[in-house]
Formats: sequence, structure tokens, C-alpha cells
Amino acid sequence: MIKAKLSPWQHQVATDTHRFRIVCAGRRSGKSVLSRLIVLKWACENVGLYWIVSPTYKMSKMIHWRELGKEIPYEWIIKKNEVELSITLKNGSVIELKGAENPDALRGVKLRGLVIDEIASIRNWDWLWGEVLRPTLTDYQAPALFISTPKGFNHFHTLYEAGQNTDGDYCSWRFTSYDNPYVSKEEIDHAKNELTEDTFAQEYLADFRKYTGLIYKEFDRSLHVKDLADFKPIFWIRGLDRGFRNPTALCWIGVDKDGVWYQTHELYRAGLTNPELVRLAKDMRGDTDPEFSTMDSAQASDIKDLADMGEDFIPVSKESGEANIDYVRWKIQKFAARLKVREDGRPGYYVNPRCENTIREFETYRWKEKRQTEAQDLNEAETPEKANDHMMDALADLNAMYLHSYEPRIRKPWEGKIPGTYVPPVEIEEESDWSSTRSDAYWEEAA
Repeated sequence: MIKAKLSPWQHQVATDTHRFRIVCAGRRSGKSVLSRLIVLKWACENVGLYWIVSPTYKMSKMIHWRELGKEIPYEWIIKKNEVELSITLKNGSVIELKGAENPDALRGVKLRGLVIDEIASIRNWDWLWGEVLRPTLTDYQAPALFISTPKGFNHFHTLYEAGQNTDGDYCSWRFTSYDNPYVSKEEIDHAKNELTEDTFAQEYLADFRKYTGLIYKEFDRSLHVKDLADFKPIFWIRGLDRGFRNPTALCWIGVDKDGVWYQTHELYRAGLTNPELVRLAKDMRGDTDPEFSTMDSAQASDIKDLADMGEDFIPVSKESGEANIDYVRWKIQKFAARLKVREDGRPGYYVNPRCENTIREFETYRWKEKRQTEAQDLNEAETPEKANDHMMDALADLNAMYLHSYEPRIRKPWEGKIPGTYVPPVEIEEESDWSSTRSDAYWEEAA
């Protein structure tokens, strides 16, 4: 067995005994080196299959392949496959590098250990972990290391928070770039002077905060996330974004007399059949009928199936109604306007703290990053990333249709009264006020 020289923070993580270890670390802190050394230690101690999974195959090869080949002694290796990015050790263990962009290629194996590198950049993590990666650890009750630089308040932040309670299987740490004794602190200070405060805090100090490119910058937990026990809705609306492999997202919203929305509940689940969805939708609304329900018009067959089972949804008309602006940009602008504070001091939208997936998507839904190329049109319109967008689509589509076509139902004055107790008002003919009809001209003429 070789001996690896670790920095103090690397040694702390490497010698910890928790099954699931979460490391939030800044750039050049040594997190990729640690992930490879931990996998190598596992592979030497227990024969089996071990993976390092990065957001993409290309990232796995670029970050880990060459360095892994250097760190494993030549005499320990009996086979290397650069296409498969796999190394077979003489004891029979296999270490493979994988990309998360092809989840179907990650199914059906039994792992002895797993490292997820740069987990904050992996899309659709909740589904990938629950449906694909977590089952690979079951047979051997295998350990896992989750390691990344933060990227806003996304799924990695949720995982990190879970590890702050060290009583269970999870444990988490946060280390900055300054914690690596082998990197010049002066170089890090130079980066601090060249970057924005938020960028430096995220990339080098491993600080969770809003990152650049967020679509709904207006969203603020301290303002929009409330438990409004005194909210008085006069009717209810809901929006549905149907998924199967991706989550189905359904929001349940009360609207008060001032037109303020309050999202009290969410449904956010992958793999739902239509009968299951109908049952959960009915549980959500209870005895209250929604006055307005919308759903993506591209899912026409689902709209019909749900209607046949008693849950009616209006297909979304994907038109902005304005010249020179496409529907996606328009619906985002309109929902951003709803998030803003109105003249009465309230925003047009609140969300209950229990709607954790909705809150998470607000804080992670972002524009695609533009990569500068010679052929790129610098005036090209921004488009959202197809990730963390399921509830965002449900809400923005609902708001768009609400603005386009919602007409308040005319309510009868006896609605909400106990049957038999409503007494209609009696119209009383008012006495004429003669003084109000007199004019000086009239009296002068009469005289």
C-alpha cells in the first residue's frame, strides 16, 4: 500500500467513517485529488467495481483520467481502456470514470464505492440519485463521496445541509481554496481583486449564494417564502407541468381579493401514472374546486385522460400576444413582474415553506451560458437551461393564461351562506330632495 500525503482538511475527510461524505470546497483546494485517492483506497481494501461520476464524460476524462493513471503505481495495473475510461487493478478491482449525461448507461450495476464529482453541476439530480445511482449501492451498502464547488442554492446545498446533522449516515464539510497549503495565497488574492464579490465567494470561498445567470433574480426567500396563516383566498387556481421521467409539477394557489397569489402546496414527483396523478391532485384540493387550471398544450392525450377521470385542465396557449417577443421570454417577464413588490408593499406571489422543490427551482433556474465562438451571434436571445424548470414552467404558464384569458366568475350574493339563511336586501325608495331640484331660474319664472 502506498502512502498519500494529504493536507489537514483532506486527511479529516479521508479518515472519517460516515457512509456518505459531502465536501463543499473552493477551486484548487485539492478536492479532485482527494476523490481519486479515496477511490483507490477503497479499491485496494475491497475487490469490486468503483465509479467516479462527473457531470459529463468529457469532464471525467479531462479532470481525472490522466491524473488517475499517474497516481496508481504502474505495477498495480493489469489493464487500461481509454475508451471506457476504466482501469483494472491486479487485485481484481475496477475503477471507471463516468458521465452523468447518459443515465441509462449507469443502471444495473453493483458498486463497492461511488464518487460524485462536481455534483452541483449535474442536472436532474434528485431523479438521477433516486432512480439510478442510489440503487447501485444497495447490495454492498457501499459508501459514497459527494464533492463539488457550490452553484447557488441547488440540490448540492440541500445535500450539504443534510450532512450538517452528523448523527446519521451523512456528514458534510466546507473548505476554501485557502485551506490548500500547496496553492499560493497571493494567487488567490489576485483572483479576489479580479472577480466580483459573489463569484469569488462561490468559486474560492465555497460559499452558497445566488449565482450569476438566475432567471428570477426578483425571488427572495425573506420576502416570498411565508407561512401566511391569515391569508384570505377568494378562489383557487392550479398549474400542471406533466412529466414522467422528469418530475410532474403541480402548484396549488389561493388568490385573494387584491389578486395576490399564495402557493400553499406542491406536487413534485417523477414516475406518476395518470390515475396516480388524479388521486394526488384530488387529495391536494380536498373539497375545494379550482376555478382555473392549466396544463402544457403539448400533452393533449394526458389532458384528455385527466378530464375523463374528473380533473379538467385548460391547454396553455403559447402566444405572447406582443410583437417581437417569443412566448417563453414573455411568460418569464410576466411572472418576474408578479414577484416584484407592489404599491401596497406586498409582492404578487408568496409560497409556503413546505413547497421545498418550488423554492429550490426559483434559486437554480437559470439562463444558458453563452460560449463565445467566432460564428456566434452576440445578439442571440437568451434561453433558459432545460433543468430545474418543471415548477417554473407550471407557474409561468399558469400566470400567462391567467393574464390572457381568466375571467372572474360572477358570484351570487348567497354563495357561502348557510342554506335558508340568505335574506335579499329590500330596496327602499328614497324621498325626493326638493331642494336639490330647485333653481333660481325656475322661481324667478314662477313669480
